[in-house]
Amino acid sequence: MEKNQDNEVIGHLKQALTHLDQALHATIASLRDDPSAKKSLGPLWEEFLGAFFGRVRSVGKENKINLLNLISFAKLRKF
Repeated sequence: MEKNQDNEVIGHLKQALTHLDQALHATIASLRDDPSAKKSLGPLWEEFLGAFFGRVRSVGKENKINLLNLISFAKLRKF
């Protein structure tokens, strides 16, 4: 059963990455066409990242699991 749950998580994360890639490419295209778009796009990305980390924290808190402990921020710095 654990393998099926892992596969479900993997599927959702892959889909999320696909959407993220599309948003990144749309952002780059917008900035190339109009560099002043950073004034509107920057806050959108800040809001998205804030909402993402906020949800990770709140869902984890609701379930008494610190989901941020699953992530090695030292490893993330390598990217």
